Amino acid sequence: MQHHLRDYAHHPTLLGLFFSILAQFTGIGYGTDTAGNFIKPPLPADALVGKNVPEKIAIGTFNWLFHLISDIDGSHANAGKGTGIPGPILSMLKELSSTPFFQNIKVNYKDSEISFSQWLSKLFNGTYFKDSDGKPVRFDFRTEMGLATQIVEESLFVLANEVIVRVFYTVSRLASEIRSKSISSLRELERIDPKGFIPIKSRALTRMCTVSSGTFVAVNSVGSVIKAGIASRGNAGMFAKSFFLNVSYPGIGRFAIACFFDAKYIKEDVTTAYKRAMKEHEEQKRKREDELQRLSAKYKFLTLSPAQTRLLYSFEFMMVAYDILNTKKKEVAKAKAEWLSSWEASVCESLSVNSEEFFVRSGRQAFELMKEISGNVKDRSWIDLMVLELSQFKPYFQLGEERDKSLKKLKMKADYLSDVFCKGQDYIAEKDVKSIRKAYSSAAGTVTGSRKRTAAAAAATVAATAATAGGALAFAPQIAVLITGNAVAGLSGAALTSASLAFIGGGSLAVGGLGMAGGTAILTGGGALIGLAGSGVTTAVSVVVQASEAFVQSECSKLLAFCTEVAIRKYGRYDIAELVHEGIANCATELKSEIEALSKAEKKPNGKLLSQMKKNLKCMERCEKALLKAVKK
Repeated sequence: MQHHLRDYAHHPTLLGLFFSILAQFTGIGYGTDTAGNFIKPPLPADALVGKNVPEKIAIGTFNWLFHLISDIDGSHANAGKGTGIPGPILSMLKELSSTPFFQNIKVNYKDSEISFSQWLSKLFNGTYFKDSDGKPVRFDFRTEMGLATQIVEESLFVLANEVIVRVFYTVSRLASEIRSKSISSLRELERIDPKGFIPIKSRALTRMCTVSSGTFVAVNSVGSVIKAGIASRGNAGMFAKSFFLNVSYPGIGRFAIACFFDAKYIKEDVTTAYKRAMKEHEEQKRKREDELQRLSAKYKFLTLSPAQTRLLYSFEFMMVAYDILNTKKKEVAKAKAEWLSSWEASVCESLSVNSEEFFVRSGRQAFELMKEISGNVKDRSWIDLMVLELSQFKPYFQLGEERDKSLKKLKMKADYLSDVFCKGQDYIAEKDVKSIRKAYSSAAGTVTGSRKRTAAAAAATVAATAATAGGALAFAPQIAVLITGNAVAGLSGAALTSASLAFIGGGSLAVGGLGMAGGTAILTGGGALIGLAGSGVTTAVSVVVQASEAFVQSECSKLLAFCTEVAIRKYGRYDIAELVHEGIANCATELKSEIEALSKAEKKPNGKLLSQMKKNLKCMERCEKALLKAVKK
């Protein structure tokens, strides 16, 4: 039986006819051995071979044809029960199996692997698949004829589906044409453009065919699986045979053709969608940058430039280094140095800067840089702003979510501002530094409502500088969205803590930079509170509700101290105080409305949260009242 599969001259294909005729001229047969290797055995001595070209062609042709007929029909003693021949599909695969590529393919069979050619032989003789009764299921010419019959039958359904789609397209487009051209009589039909409804060469029709043919294949495949499952009763061979007999090959072919013709439109759609998405992304980026520029322009007096920000971080670094140098206990100095190293690394990682290039570690170089920056700007209030931040900078706060109790023992003892800073430059004297500190203490008393205990109130808000690190982390994602979009969005844990340090400069929030050209700009002097709240991107409620009371007290105290001591007393800039008053008033109004809404809600909010919101509101109202008084005075 296997020679019908292995001998190419027995294949019911044009290639089989070719090999049958070729054997007449060469005296050699062509096929494969049991292992699937291509072989060329000589013909038997008594083989019928023509004497000339016409005879060879005729004998080769008739020999091929009648041999196929006899194999299908059977012998005289076994009429109608021939051994069978391979169908066109199996014949083609067998011919390919002798090529180098297919010879390397292995197929799992029971507990071993067999060659692709051997697998085809088992398909043909029925040893690979068996029915539920254990009888062989052969994939021969009869099986392929059954598949061909199935394909013809399935083609009718595919054709019906195609006709339905095109009829619907034609009718709907024709109706649309009639409506659009206001046709009310048969005579007016001549005004219709046939191209508008004839179902050919249409982008919409192409997409309709893709969708309908894809749906057809999906439904047919599900139905074929169900039918095969019922018919096979758990037999893998029967399931495979039933599935392949029921699946719609014309449907699959039509879907492939539809996808081919729709590919260029799909590519256009994807390209258009991508361009639209990129345009929206660029638009959002532009809006974000415009918003930051608007904030920077509005609160410019509370904003440090990238160079000024670098200087602030550098002075903070040197402040801690100076404190470490003046710490007598070695173990304490070591712990402080470890904190400084972690703080430096976190800031560099968050700002994407190189430590050696970003930080200025020499006091002389820092003061020269201050002189250079001052020579390029008219307004030197930024130095007062920086001093306000430095005066409230209290290091050794928590850098991560994991609490380190040993940090509570670390205190900054040395006075860097008085001992080093004031002596290293001529722009701001020690008495001015003391005035700023005194103004902050007074402002802290006003904001907290403890004017009689000014020193204690100031200590509380100064301590809040360290607490600000933790408080700011609570709403760092909102800040991140405002500043950098997706730059740190989605981070959590230590990664979020590290990224958030980009917005924390010893209690201040860096707003700007990471997503903008030109480096990092930082809103200081309490500007973070009104800057974030007034951005239109993140609201006062989202900042204040999630912030600690200490953070709000610290930011409000800075605002009040800067406006009274620097803006008004030193520079006579009442307009600055008025703008800050407007900003803090808007924050307070928004927060008050939110508190009222939550209080009236059916589902009562968390009592602790509501209490914190009310305390924060009082701090902001006291700051607003004091600012208004300073402006009027």
